[in-house]
Amino acid sequence: MNGWGAARGNGMIWLILLSVAFVVPFWKLLPDYGISSYWAITAIFPLCTLIMLYIMAFSAERKGGPR
Repeated sequence: MNGWGAARGNGMIWLILLSVAFVVPFWKLLPDYGISSYWAITAIFPLCTLIMLYIMAFSAERKGGPR
């Protein structure tokens, strides 16, 4: 089988790990912009991550205190 099955499985594992790695920063940042932290779960999907970044970038102001 030449080991191709293992290579394909590793790619999926990396995709899942990287997707989940985006959830934690969004979980901490979204409340500062007045958005529920539960929306961070949607960061698993790349398009949702991009949309949330745009919402945060063009938001009028941060709701949280200074950091």
